[in-house]
Amino acid sequence: MSDTDDAPDADRPDARSGDGHGPTVVDGKARPVSVVVPTARESTPTLDAVPDDDGVDLRVRRDEGLNRARNAGVREAAHDAVLLLDDDLVFSGAWFDGLTRRVRANPDTVYTAQGAGILPEVDWPDGFTPGMGRVMGFHRATWRAVDGFPVPCAHGGDTDFLMSAHESGRDVVGIDHDWEHRDDDVDRYGLTDNLRWLWFLLWRHPRLVAPRLPALLATKVGVGVGVRR
Repeated sequence: MSDTDDAPDADRPDARSGDGHGPTVVDGKARPVSVVVPTARESTPTLDAVPDDDGVDLRVRRDEGLNRARNAGVREAAHDAVLLLDDDLVFSGAWFDGLTRRVRANPDTVYTAQGAGILPEVDWPDGFTPGMGRVMGFHRATWRAVDGFPVPCAHGGDTDFLMSAHESGRDVVGIDHDWEHRDDDVDRYGLTDNLRWLWFLLWRHPRLVAPRLPALLATKVGVGVGVRR
């Protein structure tokens, strides 16, 4: 698959891409990567932190619905290596380059921010680390293999994507939170939201979720959980 598959129009106002003359080299390391940032804001910390050079294709998506924005950004990305970032992150260039190198070197691995809450407390199979959509890195072939992020799912689309990737034969690896998260707002989910989330994951991934459902229910039922996205 070419790094220019499905390349969008370079004149789009929310697109910043390379000049087509090959990968940018930073400190001797190639860095062609697409960065997708779903947001409804005009200015965000993430956009300021993403390196501004020809090797970085930045896709800012303002579509209604988080998963719809994620899918549109990945679909239009200029490169096969993709970083999907929340809009409220501050990070160093060294961190960005390190994650980019890992994603490019391991096309069958999905990298994700190590999760919080109940999912990490449950025993999961080897090769699957529960995570969050705050930071994700993967190859577009993985996104295509799992049919992208589930658009109807308002809560837990990142978890569904990670489970689908694992079931398609990819490794899902958690990464440390080596960045600053500027948005202190908490998405608070009640009992009904949590039960719908578990039912959706059970329906989509019975082999992963069913054996662990009692532990998940025991933690979720009767508890309103605040989740930092």
